[in-house]
This record gives sequence, structure tokens and C-alpha cells, in this order.
Amino acid sequence: MYKRIGMLRSFAAVLLAATVCCFTGCKQQPEKASSKQLNAASDNMTLSSDISAENSKLEENSTVSNLSSNDSVSSGKQVQVSSNKTPVTSAASTSKAISSTQGQKPQVKQYYTSTIGMWYTVWWDKEGEPYYDHHWTKETRTTPARFGRYATDDTEKLTWDFNYFKKIGIDYLILDDTNNHQADGGNIASHINACFKTANSLGTSKVPQLCIAGGNPLLNNQMELMESEMSIFKGYATKYKNIFFQWKGKPLYVNFVLPQYFKYTNANFTVRNSCGHTSEAKSAAEAGKYNLKEQGLYGWVFDYEFKGAEAYGVNPGWSRSHNGLSSGAAEKNRENGDLYRRLWLRALKAKPEMIVIASWNDHAEETGIEAVNLSENIAGREAEKKNPYLYEQMTEGYLALKTGYVKGYYYKAESDNNIYQYTGSKLQKVSSVPEGGVLLWIPDDYYVWAGVTRS
Repeated sequence: MYKRIGMLRSFAAVLLAATVCCFTGCKQQPEKASSKQLNAASDNMTLSSDISAENSKLEENSTVSNLSSNDSVSSGKQVQVSSNKTPVTSAASTSKAISSTQGQKPQVKQYYTSTIGMWYTVWWDKEGEPYYDHHWTKETRTTPARFGRYATDDTEKLTWDFNYFKKIGIDYLILDDTNNHQADGGNIASHINACFKTANSLGTSKVPQLCIAGGNPLLNNQMELMESEMSIFKGYATKYKNIFFQWKGKPLYVNFVLPQYFKYTNANFTVRNSCGHTSEAKSAAEAGKYNLKEQGLYGWVFDYEFKGAEAYGVNPGWSRSHNGLSSGAAEKNRENGDLYRRLWLRALKAKPEMIVIASWNDHAEETGIEAVNLSENIAGREAEKKNPYLYEQMTEGYLALKTGYVKGYYYKAESDNNIYQYTGSKLQKVSSVPEGGVLLWIPDDYYVWAGVTRS
């Protein structure tokens, strides 16, 4: 979803636009809503009128089996996965087990304990549906490697995603509702509903938790609409209370707005803020406003570090110019993974309460880490052209660092130019990383903490 806040300083025209439009660069939308969009309105009415009807008993007996070490989806689609789908708790990591007392499960020593959140774009339509061209054709120059140009509400795709995220250690997803809940003729509402329904059907043991990011009505001073949306979000938090992510004692709501709207609060939620680029809130943080020094920001482009804050963020890069959208901010070149490595290194050294990944699949703004095939040569993405799964593999590796290394991966400490490959039992020094290899930058103290022999 387009994160246009703060990239543009002239919002007057935007604030007068219909709420179904994006913050800037709105395209003409089809007038006729599809049947699923009409159904979304009905679903939201049900949520609003029946938020007291809790659904605490979840279906734990999923018809979908857990992903194996060679993840695949049983379908007619051609499925390709990264070469190393190693979960955090697999034997490929050097588990730091502590001897347990009798009758208790062994505890695992962790290098960092941060809760992991990740933004999830929900506006994708499949070919033939009203917003396919609007988003996929006009706004992207990549194609997802596994499912092609999918629809967000494709149950098979959601099932694969949720299982995979749970497996690698993603704790919760931030569903992107930042253009307003009824954007795209109700498509956003419909797809968010599909996310919750699918997660609920799979059961809590197989999926990350979910929360929602919004805030668009605040930009238009539409307080009635804002509270209406928050009522819908409360409905999801109530109906799916075992699925909805809780933070600091309440359901988490991420408020994506300009810094002057960070003052917004809601008694039903723990509210955390985000904006286009974290640097946009630098002056507010230095002035001691909005608890920014204590909380940090939960997105979108992490180009400014809120040192010592509750939340740190990572993103692989950012670009809007390719789809003709104006911006007052410079693009963030992916540097063939180095930007992502640098931000992860910063987060690992800080060991914050929360690490936020932005994003899994915003391929319009090119913040996605989901494997994609590039339709053209893009500076700073040459490595992805050779290995589309690079960012997924790096993410798996950084999440695995909670407990140890991943077999076959390459590691370089911050202050050490030496590169080591983990063989499964030791770190073997190498002269370079071969093409397609996965290199992670790690804090200087990690080698000592992990206790693995280097040779």
C-alpha cells in the first residue's frame, strides 16, 4: 500500500480526495464493485453489530499439513522455494540448550528475544478482477516467484504464507489498511476479512497473529470515519481474539500518519505510530514528543534510528519512481542486500523489544522481501536476479540467529573482514561468498556467544 505520507509536503489536494483513493497518485477506479467487495460490506456490518460475539474456540485441526523442510504447495501451480527453508528451531542451528530440571522442558538460550512483526500488503487482485491492472500491471515491475501475480484472498496463497511465516519465526503480521478500509471499492476490507478467516481456520499453532495498520481518515480530518474504522478493527480484535496480536496488554493498532497525528489514541488498542520515512519524525523525537524516543516507529522506511527505543525496523529498500509516482524523498537502493544487512545488524546490536520488517509483499514500493522475478535490470538488485529467494533466505538466517547459525550460510562480524561458512559443526573460513550464497552481517560478540569453533 502506498506510503505517501511525508514523501509529499503538499497534501491540500489529497485531503479533499475521496477516501477510496490512495494518499497521492489516485487512479480512476472501476465504478462497479465485484460480488466479493459487496460481501465485504456485509462482513463489516456483521462485525460492527456483533463485536460481542467472541469466537475463542479455534479450529486446530487444519486440513493443511505443516510445511516440510522442502516447502511446497500441493497444487497445479509450479512451486519453487528457497534452497534452505530452515525453521528457527531446526537442527541446522546451533541450539544453545540449558540443562532442564526434571519434569520441565529444556530452555533454549537466545541471543535476542525481540518480538518479530512484518507488514503485509492486502490489495492484490488476480487477473480479470477489477484492480488487477491498477496494482499489478501499472505499479509493479516484478512478479512473485511462487504463485505469480496472486490475489490476496487466495486461500491457498494465504495458507502457504501463514505456514511459512510461523515456521521461520514471524510472530505477527501488520495488515496494511492505510489507504482507508473501503479503498478499492471494498477490496481492502474483503481481503482483510479473508486473512482473518483463513488464519482462524488454520488454527493458532499454524499461523502468526494479525493486527491492522490504518490512519488515513486522520489525514482528511474525518474523525467520524476514523472512529468507524476503529470500530471495525475492534470487531476483528473481539471476534478473533486468539488471532489478533496483543501488545502491552491490548490489541496492537499501527497508526500510519504524519507526525502531527501521532497524538491519536484509542482506549481499545495499544497504538503505535509509523510514517513514510522514519526520518520525518526526527525533529519530533528530538523535541521529546509522542514518546518517540521510548517507542520508536513501526514503519515504513527505516532511514533514521530511534536509539534505545522499544521498536527497531528493517527494510530491504524503497522505490516509487518506476511507476510514475512522485515523491519528495530519495529512493533507497537495495545495495544487493547490504542495506538489509546493515539494518538487521543495527537491530541485533540493540536487542529491542520489537523488530518490524517492512515488508513481505509491497512490490509497488519495492519494499518486499518475498521472492520475485524481475522484469528488467534494476540497479542494486542484480543479486536477486540471480537468486530471487535471497531476501527470504537472509530473513530466515537473521531469525535463526536467535539460537544459532544455519548450515551452509556465510557470516561476517561487523569489525572483522573474515568470512566463515557454517558447516553444521564449525565455521570454516572462506575467501569469498559464491554466487547465490547467503551472507549475513552479525555483531562482533556473536561468535563468542554461539561458541562454535572457527577454522
